[in-house]
Amino acid sequence: MSRIVRIVLCALALTVLAGAGTLSAEPSPQAARVAAGHHPIVGIGDDKTDLFSDPRFLGLGVKYLRYDMAWDALSVGWERSEVQSWMKDAHADHMSVLVTIDHSRSVVWRWETVTVNHRRVRKHVAISQSRVLPSVADYVKAFKAFRARFPWVTEFVTWDETNCYCEVTYDQETLVAKYYAALRKACPHCTILAAEFLDSPPKDAVPMVSWARKFIRALGYEPGYWGLNNYEDANHLQDVRTKQLLAAVTGNVWLAETGGIVDRHNGTKDPGFPQNAAHAATVDRYLLDTIGALSPRLQRIYFYEWDAKTPRDSWDTALISWTGAVREGYVVLAQTLNAWGIHPDCAISRVPPTCTGLGAGGTPVSTGPSGATGSTAATGATGATAATGATGTTGATS
Repeated sequence: MSRIVRIVLCALALTVLAGAGTLSAEPSPQAARVAAGHHPIVGIGDDKTDLFSDPRFLGLGVKYLRYDMAWDALSVGWERSEVQSWMKDAHADHMSVLVTIDHSRSVVWRWETVTVNHRRVRKHVAISQSRVLPSVADYVKAFKAFRARFPWVTEFVTWDETNCYCEVTYDQETLVAKYYAALRKACPHCTILAAEFLDSPPKDAVPMVSWARKFIRALGYEPGYWGLNNYEDANHLQDVRTKQLLAAVTGNVWLAETGGIVDRHNGTKDPGFPQNAAHAATVDRYLLDTIGALSPRLQRIYFYEWDAKTPRDSWDTALISWTGAVREGYVVLAQTLNAWGIHPDCAISRVPPTCTGLGAGGTPVSTGPSGATGSTAATGATGATAATGATGTTGATS
C-alpha cells in the first residue's frame, strides 16, 4: 500500500473519530494575538517515524522537526537504518530538520581478566560507549559523513544537554567549544547551536549560566545560537531559568526540547506539579503564549514528542496518547498556530479543531479517551524517543 493511500485512509478514520465528543481545552485569549506580534517558530521533536504517516500531523502545518542522534549513529548498523528511514520521510515531506548531536548508544566488547571462584579467567565484557567522548577528529569525521549523506540538513546542536550530570560534557566546556568551532569550519553556512542546556537544579546539572560563561571563554567569542530544554520552567509555569539564559548570552535561543509532562515511569518522585494531560496542555499553552513571548531572540519551540507508545512510557510529553487519541495539548497547539496565521490543511485531516469551524473560538473537537484526565492522566513524559532519560525535579533528558 502506498504512503499516500495510507495517509488518506488514516485521515478518513480519524475524521470519524473526531466527532466523538468534546475536549476540555479552552482556547487561550492570548492565542488570539494577530500574527503581526512576535511569536516563535513551532516544531516537533520525535525520533519515531509515526508522525510522517499521521494526517493529524501532516495537516497541522508544522514544517520544523528536531531529531536527536548519537554522534556515531551512522557507524552502527541499527542506528544507521533508523536515521536513514527517518531522514528519508522528513525530506519527502519537505521538513526543516534540527539535528541534536548526542552521546553514543553503541556498545563495544572486550576481554577482561576477572576472578571467579578464586580462579583468574578471561571474560567477554560489554562496555557502553555512552560515557565516552569522541576526539575532535572523530567527531568531525562523523559529522562530515552525515552531511555527505544528508546535505539538505543544515541545522545542528553541538551536544545534547551539555550541562547535565547525566552527560560526560558537564565539565568539558573547552572540548565542546572545540566541537563547535570544528562544526562551524566544516559547514560555514550551517546554523550551529553551541550547546543544548537542561534547566535542572544544581543537584542535577551545572547551572546553565556558569557553563555558558566557561564555554564562551574557551571559544573566545559569543556564539550566535544556543539550545535549551526548559522542562523545569515550563512545567512549574515559570520563566526564571529561561530568562536567566536570555540575560546571560547575546545569541538567539531555541527551545530544542520541551513540553508538558503527562506521566513518567522512571523513578522520579513528586515533582511539585500535576502530571496529567490537562496540566500538560496548560504547560503547552504557557510555553506558546508566555515563554514564547519573552524575547524576539527566543526563536523556536520544539515540542517533545508527537505520540506515546505505551501507558508506561518512561517519559510521556506526547500530544497524541498511547491510545491514539488526541490530547488537549494538540488542541492548544492547533488553535495557537491557526491564530498565528499557520492554518491547517483540512483536506489532509479534519481533526485539527480549527477545521471544524469550532476550535478557533467555540468548543474544540474531541477524541475522547485522553480528555482532561484521560488514559494517561494523573496516574498515568530524552533523549529522543523515550531515548531521553530523566534526572532532577522534572528530569533530565539525555
